[in-house]
Amino acid sequence: MKRLAALVLIAALAACGGRAPPPGPPPDGVLDRAADSARDALNQDQPQVAERLYARALARARERDDAAAIDAMAFGQATSALAHGDAAAALAVAQEVRVGLARRGRGASAGLLLAEATALFRLNRVPQAEALARQVAQRGAENAEAALRAQFLLGLIASQRQDLRGVTAARAAIGAPADIAFRADAVELEAAAALLRGDPATARVHAVTAAELRRQSLDYRGLSRALAAEGAALERLGQPGAAADAYLRAGRGAAERGEATDARRWLGEAERLAGADAGLRAAIRQARATRDR
Repeated sequence: MKRLAALVLIAALAACGGRAPPPGPPPDGVLDRAADSARDALNQDQPQVAERLYARALARARERDDAAAIDAMAFGQATSALAHGDAAAALAVAQEVRVGLARRGRGASAGLLLAEATALFRLNRVPQAEALARQVAQRGAENAEAALRAQFLLGLIASQRQDLRGVTAARAAIGAPADIAFRADAVELEAAAALLRGDPATARVHAVTAAELRRQSLDYRGLSRALAAEGAALERLGQPGAAADAYLRAGRGAAERGEATDARRWLGEAERLAGADAGLRAAIRQARATRDR
């Protein structure tokens, strides 16, 4: 199954629990076909199409008044919105469904809570994101994959705060997973920890490894983050030109995905470090034009 970018990946992995479907009413062919089409679109890297199809499936699940299906289809819709960079839309559907489920005395799934936490993090609502991620991290018995992704999100939050203890705790909680996506999570947190310890050489090694793992798993949002981490390490190693190029590649990827906030930040770092390099400056301008188109 093709993996998508980000915490995109978050939701796709969180869905793969391998459990038998819970008992309930007979299957609904219309709902099942809509969900299958949405899943196929997401796997084919068409998240905007998938979001529309999941919204249709969610409407059918609501018509059916099936709480489990409502949760699952909202999860898919939020995942798809995250995949094409619309964190606000992901947050809206995740919160609406979570509140609606609570009214009927039912909690949201770990996957849906993780999608909500990821959207909150991307919208810079960090305390709320952290609170939800901690809830999901405690639900490993229900969904081990979602719990691991929640630990990674907690590590990103700790890194943003320059909290070395938090980063190392999240890294330890991930352990030594076999899955390439979780291995990439672990190595990315190792790069963040090395930077916080003042060891940019080790941070660069881990960032390069994380970038390769993200590339192999087709997680291009994660790849951009790893490139930005490499840029930070290279700057501290006294290599501003190489650092500018790493930030440029990170920002260009974000721009291609329409992630304006990340693109702006990383391209700004590239410009700050580019100096008088005319070629680099021209490439940065080109990437900004991609972002703004």
